[in-house]
Amino acid sequence: MNMNSTAKASVLSLGAAVFASLLLLPNVQGAEKPAAVDGKSVFETKCLKCHKPEKFKSQHNSRKDWELILSRMERNSCVLNDAEREAIADFLSKKYGE
Repeated sequence: MNMNSTAKASVLSLGAAVFASLLLLPNVQGAEKPAAVDGKSVFETKCLKCHKPEKFKSQHNSRKDWELILSRMERNSCVLNDAEREAIADFLSKKYGE
């Protein structure tokens, strides 16, 4: 297959563009881990906005049960990201677990 000079220039240009875009990608190996989410702080700002602390003191649920409760709260009106959900479930299961 014989390429003319225009085709060669296009291939070289495309290759240069791909190489340049790779240089702009973040360095995944050296990327820092996101800061850990403090379950107690998220609990205080999200859960205690609607519920009194006594509600939690009277419950002794497993982590799985707390995850189900959090899921139910999310279906209502609570907005949590994955890290917040995990942190609250950890906090509640340690503080108010079985």
